[in-house]
Amino acid sequence: MVQGCGNKCVKYFFWIINLLFFILGAVVVGLSIWMLVDKNSLATVASTVKVDLSQVLNQVNIQQLNTFLYVAIAIGGALLILGFFGCCGSCCESICAISVYFILVLILFVVEIVAIVLYFVNKTKLQQGFVTIWRDELVSKYTTQQQIHQVLDQIQSSLQCCGAAGCSDYVQYGAFPTTCQCATVQQQGCATLLWTAFENNLIYVAFVGIIILFVEILAMIFSCIIIGAVREKRAQA
Repeated sequence: MVQGCGNKCVKYFFWIINLLFFILGAVVVGLSIWMLVDKNSLATVASTVKVDLSQVLNQVNIQQLNTFLYVAIAIGGALLILGFFGCCGSCCESICAISVYFILVLILFVVEIVAIVLYFVNKTKLQQGFVTIWRDELVSKYTTQQQIHQVLDQIQSSLQCCGAAGCSDYVQYGAFPTTCQCATVQQQGCATLLWTAFENNLIYVAFVGIIILFVEILAMIFSCIIIGAVREKRAQA
């Protein structure tokens, strides 16, 4: 066991945090797999907690739900792996396991920093790309795919927007959707509106990102402290 009160506190705190990561990852992966396998899982949960989700369930897109669940499994799996190496490394005082943990957290940290830098450097291009994707993948299929037709109608009606960048997106199709008000007012595009809302609430996204980066820095510092303590103990043995 590592020596020194401070090192022991760091070790146990490190173990508890990673145990929570492991449990959270296991819960996320377990629930996601259950929802993938059992298509009635949402209804089962709703009936258990006595919440009426019938209207929501009728509007759920199975393909989109499955995509979300696969992403959730990936995130849960990452938490499971980190938690496993963190718990095993601190409990067994394994330098190898803690080193792998440090490398994984460092990779996540670098990827997040690079993503933040790329966002601010290419912010205009990202906005244009978002608008282009909305126009090419949604607006262009408005008249040919009923599902996209319904989704866009709901978005345009609730947000009072039209198309990706405005009413002009529908000009080439000969008519404006009934959910747009292009005849009386020049409406803002839905993609532009959503991107603006995202940027207006960027402070909250940044706050969450800072917390995540701070936790990752603490995890790397604690792992280095534990590795140093284990090496010191072995050198004295």
